[in-house]
Amino acid sequence: MVFLSLSGAVLAGGKGERMASQDKGLLLFRGEVMALSVGLALRQVTDCVFINANRNSERYADLGFEVIADDHFYQDKGPLSGLAACLTFAKTSHLLVSPCDTPCISGDAFTKLIIASNAFPDRIHYLSDAFGSHPLHAILPVEPALIMLKDFLDKSERHSVMAFYEVFGCESVLWDKSEELLNVNTPDVLS
Repeated sequence: MVFLSLSGAVLAGGKGERMASQDKGLLLFRGEVMALSVGLALRQVTDCVFINANRNSERYADLGFEVIADDHFYQDKGPLSGLAACLTFAKTSHLLVSPCDTPCISGDAFTKLIIASNAFPDRIHYLSDAFGSHPLHAILPVEPALIMLKDFLDKSERHSVMAFYEVFGCESVLWDKSEELLNVNTPDVLS
């Protein structure tokens, strides 16, 4: 496996249950749509950025990104549904993903993942900080990850992102700017 090319995806396919079922990616944080903030950070390190969303696709497209939905066969499997859709859509050797509800993330954080992936391109790399793991800030080798993820989803009753990463082979990448990993998934954090 060689690192040849990179695309980026904003994961915005969740149901927003902790946000009163609002579409989190379209909510404003500090005056900017959260999915747009994440997409622009991804665009700093890759030319091809798209959004994985299962509702409000026109509104996401208005942000200037192509929008893809989860495959019906893998729906309702949590974030792994979105990962499967993104890996299927990606036309690059590697895919960088980030959740829509982390609007403070920077291109520098993604650069650190890219450096790790260049050194070990056959593994999944994800961010961690002093408070824990952030597995949806990750870079994955597209073709082998997609093959293994489909097998994992077909055979496993457990739809944990970390469980899949551990089966595949993964490494955490320390990011010491915890403020960039702020997860805006409840109304009190949004205000």
